[in-house]
Amino acid sequence: MYISFAWTLPALQALRKTCTRRNWSDDYAARFHKDQMVDAYGKSPRNGGKRVGVIRLTCEPYKESTSRFPASDYEAEGFKYMEEQGLFIQGLTPMEFCQDWINANEDVWVIRFKPVILDTTCTKDNEK
Repeated sequence: MYISFAWTLPALQALRKTCTRRNWSDDYAARFHKDQMVDAYGKSPRNGGKRVGVIRLTCEPYKESTSRFPASDYEAEGFKYMEEQGLFIQGLTPMEFCQDWINANEDVWVIRFKPVILDTTCTKDNEK
């Protein structure tokens, strides 16, 4: 089991990401559970990504509309860190990306976690 963090890898490695939202099928999401240890990848291993650490899920994943995105999750998703560092997500500022997400009003799985082991020397650049 793994989760890739390509877009927000810098925030994960800075220990400023403790939540991720995923457009997973219900069947796939059912494989993840509270207290489960999950490998964290910089990008999908199917695309040559490397493991950058391990995270522990802190609650059962749950489905929520992006329109209900709580303000506190701007930090938890790593967007605040990305903003502070002047980083972009898919060509957008973190605030623009977040607002587009909220406006999309789609149901996604929310996964809350705590980093357990992270390799902070691995970056998206050296995974290419």
